[in-house]
Parts: sequence; C-alpha cells; structure tokens
Amino acid sequence: MFSSILRLSRCSRLSTVPVSRIPARSLRLAIPPSRLYGSFPGGPPRPPRYVRFGDSEGPKGGAHNPWDVRTWDRSSQVMAGIGAFVVVYYVTHLEQVPETGRWRFMDISPKYEAKLAEVAHQQLLHEFKGKVLPPNHPITRHVRRVVTRILEANNLGTLDAPDVHTRLLPSADIWTAGEVDRIPPEVGGREWHLFVVNDDKVVNAMASFGDIVVFTGILPVAKDENGLAAVLGHEIGHAVARHASERYSSVKIFIILAMALDFLGIPFSSFIAQLLYDLPNSRAQEFEADKIGLRLSARACFDPQAVPEMFKRLGRLEAAMGSRPVDFLATHPASEKRSKVLQEMLPEAYAAQAASPMCGSTVDHMAQFRDTWLGGLDPDRMSEVRWS
Repeated sequence: MFSSILRLSRCSRLSTVPVSRIPARSLRLAIPPSRLYGSFPGGPPRPPRYVRFGDSEGPKGGAHNPWDVRTWDRSSQVMAGIGAFVVVYYVTHLEQVPETGRWRFMDISPKYEAKLAEVAHQQLLHEFKGKVLPPNHPITRHVRRVVTRILEANNLGTLDAPDVHTRLLPSADIWTAGEVDRIPPEVGGREWHLFVVNDDKVVNAMASFGDIVVFTGILPVAKDENGLAAVLGHEIGHAVARHASERYSSVKIFIILAMALDFLGIPFSSFIAQLLYDLPNSRAQEFEADKIGLRLSARACFDPQAVPEMFKRLGRLEAAMGSRPVDFLATHPASEKRSKVLQEMLPEAYAAQAASPMCGSTVDHMAQFRDTWLGGLDPDRMSEVRWS
C-alpha cells in the first residue's frame, strides 16, 4: 500500500517538470520541421496557418496568378514560347494584296519563288509533252493574240518566243526553255509562257508562276475572244495576286498547327482544317481573281459584259454535268454567284476601260468609222434605216 502511494507521487512530480528544462535537441525532434520552418529549408520560423478549402492564395501566401510563367511547368513554358514565336512570325509576315487590299500571310521570298517557278515549269513540260499544239496552229494563234493583248495593256510583260518549247537539251530527254531567265512575273519577271493543250475533255485553264495553260475544252464555253479574255483574265489574275505562293505559305500554318496539337496530345484533323481554313481561303482567292481579271480584260479593251456572261454559261455546264458540290465543301464559288458579283462590278470595269490608253485609240477608230460610213446616222436606230 505504501509502495503504491510512493510510485504515484513520483509520477506526479515528473509531470510537473517545466518545458523550458527539456533539452532543445529533444524539442526539435518532437516538433515536425514543417511546423517549425516555412516552405523552404533553412527559412525563418513561421506560425502555423489554417488554410481553408478553395483558398486562392498560393504557397507563398500571395494570390495565385495563372499568368505567372514562373509557376508553369517546363512543357507549358516551352509551348508558350513556341506560340509566342509563331504569333510574332505570323503578324510580321502579313501583307495586303495590292490589287484588292485583302490581308494575307506570305513568307515566300522571291528567290524561293523563282525555284518554285522552275520546278512548276518543268513539271508542265513533262505532263503535257506531246499534247501541246504547235505555235502556228490556228487555236494557238487565237489564244496567243488574246493573252498578248491582256499582258501588254496591263504592262505585265510579254509572251516568250513561239518556238521556245521546242528546244531539246542534248543531255536530257525533256523539253525545256533553254537558258531563259525563269524569274516569274509575280516577283518582277517579264516573260510568260503559254501552253495550249489539245484536250477537249478538260474544261479548264490555269496560270501560275508565269505559265499559262489553256485546254481546248474551255474554248466552246468561252465562245469568242471576249469570253476567252474573261477566262484568261481570271487565270492571269491568280498569277498577279501570287495565289500559288500564298498557298505554299499556308502549308506552313498547317504543319505548325499539327505539331502543336500533337504535342498537346490532341489528334489533328486535316478535314476540319481544310473545312475551316483551306476551302474558305480558296473561295476568297477565286473571287479576288474574278475582280482582278475583270479589270485586266477591261483595260485590254475586251467587253466587260462578256465576263459575267461567260460564268453564266459555265454555270449551265456545271448544272448539266451535275458536278457542283455543296458550297462550303467546294474550292470554287458557284458560277451563278460569281456572275452576279461580276455584274455588279461592271461600272468599275467600264471606268477602267475608259481610262486605258489602249482603249482610247480603239474608241477613236470606232468614232472615225461611224462618222465616215454612217453619214451622221444614229447607230442605235440602224434597224429603222432602209438601204436602197
């Protein structure tokens, strides 16, 4: 009994020992480091703080800023740097199309464009070898006359020599233009090349990098020189606006976009990219070429009214063939819509024609013909005149 009371008294004395007399080493071991120091080892001690769920303060006690790059992980910083570079590169390579004022991305240098022109020219020579009509063929001479008139009236340069495509290099079995300087007209060159391809099944024509290709299948739709000028003016308008180089530049955007999405683990859909960017841009280029082509043919003294009329005929042909896709899935706008837009632009085309020096002389010759042969009669009332 006495021994039990003695043990209890000893235990009570042990519990009354002050904390200040406990060795500091034992105290440090008893208190967790996270309670004694701050977030960084060796930092000054800070009192414990109760953090409520959803607290907007960060680990340093300040407000959390999601735009603070220092708090991002390594991959996010890399992506942000690449994104900033792409945006700056894109903005610094924006330019306006001189003829229409449309903004576009263009980063093709004239030197690289000259290389593209040479490659494209050689591809055309290979693709249409044996199908190009000779220079003295009536159809070739007909097309050449219209092309020359458009180029000269708009100070765009001249066609090459008629026999330039018949020069054969002895070292290779390919047709070539020999030592002709291949600086494309789009970047300051003055020489154009014409290919009249004998293929009645292809209703088309095209022009890029100074090469003009006309398929004989387009001639019935063109109908006459005025209609052919409408077709050629549109195609030369593509070359003047450098649409081929613009498309090459756009490819880089798709590549960078695909790489960025792949880095983020997002699958790249070429169909969606084509639907949202490529096809709308292609249709915008077609409308732009229509506008430029109308001006080019009008300055060359061709009838501006023939341009919308030609597209009406093309629309009827498309309807008969049943080959017209849905508008937002098509690379070209509907011919009826293009004809309507061009019809509204006719006053501008007639003004450009009146201001053209070439057309001024044509008007003077027509006036002289009227005064000489009509004897003062009103041409608008010629159906009322009886010839004896």
